[in-house]
Amino acid sequence: MKFVQTMCIALLIVQTAAQFACAQESTATSPQTSSAPAANEKQRSARETRERLEQLACGPKGVHLAHHTEKNPQPLPEHPPDKGLIYVIRNGSLFGAAIQAKFAMDGKWVGVNRVSNYFYFEASPGPHYFCADANGRGLLSLVIEKGTTYYLQQRLTMGGTDLDLINAEKGQAYVAKYHRSIFEEKHKN
Repeated sequence: MKFVQTMCIALLIVQTAAQFACAQESTATSPQTSSAPAANEKQRSARETRERLEQLACGPKGVHLAHHTEKNPQPLPEHPPDKGLIYVIRNGSLFGAAIQAKFAMDGKWVGVNRVSNYFYFEASPGPHYFCADANGRGLLSLVIEKGTTYYLQQRLTMGGTDLDLINAEKGQAYVAKYHRSIFEEKHKN
């Protein structure tokens, strides 16, 4: 029995040494030849993925939305049991305060916000794609579940527009202190 254990240990040592030598040999090859094309492919793939997500999420160009803020307290909607309820919140940052942030779901513009505003809408259960568009585009994909409330935050930054899912506690606090955004599509005459 001791002989078998000794042989197994010896075999393991030899096997490990061979694997180590192979690993050393593979890392000794020029990393530029193998990683440069991979890095370029990764960048191209990320760009193509973003472009495809924009196609799925963002509304058509040339659509303009008129906006005003409802200053009086507004009753909040009852939650529909067979759909998801989505609040879209624009934070109170003064950065980009004069810019409207449009919002689309699945290729259709569904709202617009200014600073310290929110709006809400219902969505059918299933996968959906979202786009916030102001000085750049923030993108997000979510699977909406019936009976669930979601809070999405639009933020304008130096680098563009961010769109994030935030927790219910933070979302409810924003909705309690911000004003509801009312909007409609502008039709040019």
